[in-house]
Amino acid sequence: MTQSTITDKFQTTIPREVREALGLKPRQRLAYELRSDGTVLIRPEPGLDELFGSIKLRRPVASTREEKRAAREAIARRGAGEGKP
Repeated sequence: MTQSTITDKFQTTIPREVREALGLKPRQRLAYELRSDGTVLIRPEPGLDELFGSIKLRRPVASTREEKRAAREAIARRGAGEGKP
């Protein structure tokens, strides 16, 4: 069994064996689940890189270049309409 100690600030170091087994990274979030039998389940929360591609979109996402072009065109259309009756 692997153990760690809680500091006066209620912090602990996750043992290397556990970090490596779970593939934990610095600043990664953990989820704690308190169970009715008095145990705690600790799970790593997925990072953004792991979530990439998990959301299916109805249409492709525009590139930054396409978004900037569309914004310039919209501004130009608004500007062309100013001052006309």
